[in-house]
Amino acid sequence: MHHGAHDDPDCLAHGVARRFGASSRWAVLAVIVGLSMLAGCEQPPRRADQPPVPPSVQLEPPAAEPELEPMPAPEPPVPGIVLGPQEVPGAVTRAIEMLEAGEVQPAEELLDAVLRADPAHRRAQSLLRQIREDPRSLLGSESFAHRVLPGESLSLIAQRFLKDPLLFYALARYNDIAVPRQLAGGQVIRVPGKAPAPGRETEPVPMATPTATPTPPPATPATPPVAAERPAAPPAPPPPVARPPEPDPQAVAAAQAARAARDREAAVARHIREARSAFAKQDLEGAIREWNEVLKIDPDNRTAQLERQKAVELQERLRRLK
Repeated sequence: MHHGAHDDPDCLAHGVARRFGASSRWAVLAVIVGLSMLAGCEQPPRRADQPPVPPSVQLEPPAAEPELEPMPAPEPPVPGIVLGPQEVPGAVTRAIEMLEAGEVQPAEELLDAVLRADPAHRRAQSLLRQIREDPRSLLGSESFAHRVLPGESLSLIAQRFLKDPLLFYALARYNDIAVPRQLAGGQVIRVPGKAPAPGRETEPVPMATPTATPTPPPATPATPPVAAERPAAPPAPPPPVARPPEPDPQAVAAAQAARAARDREAAVARHIREARSAFAKQDLEGAIREWNEVLKIDPDNRTAQLERQKAVELQERLRRLK
């Protein structure tokens, strides 16, 4: 067949040689070598028993990262206490009572509200400084010992030695006293400053002793009787006693406010005990009556409000069952 003659490299070389002559034999030889190299690059046929080439492994796409949940919106700030100008004096008094009872956080919040209503309020500024500043940097490190007299409060001591009764809370912190009103007579505390000079003691004035005239010896029986003794000189009057200084009105007011706060708290505690005792005995009328007394003294007492409401609801439920 003609196709076989054209595919044979030798026949192709002879045909090229006849056509181009002897001078082109080297070119023909180069063509033959090139064809042989191309034939060697072909891949051999795969045998029937040879396993197929496995397909290339396809990598799975990376898993998508989970979406982050959005952060919750911040809660709006809780509004602070709002006071009107007419409420400021009462708020300062309540803050003083709270500090006397050791309730520092509500007192601080109330004083902040006072300064929002009246930024120049000096008493509120002073009390907040006593709460927030180091008492030794506020009052000084030098101090002396003082034994508390019966009935003496930190307000009176602060007025006596520090000339400011409002410094009672700084004085309490100075002595690590958590509840200032629990100061007891006979307790020894440290008072900032130098110890006062001891008062000059008055020397006692000796009392005049009565003198008697010598009795003459009896010469004769006719001698007149012995002269009567002269009356003794009256005793010298005692030296005047120095009067103690009058207490400062502000210190007295602070002490009275603290005493009133203690009385109110004692009354509230007593009525709470009686109300709970009555409730335990199923005396709902008595429990409600005692809770009413608590709310008369402290209208904002949350415990009394809740406990009274519970007693009222239970009483109403029992009435319906009857």
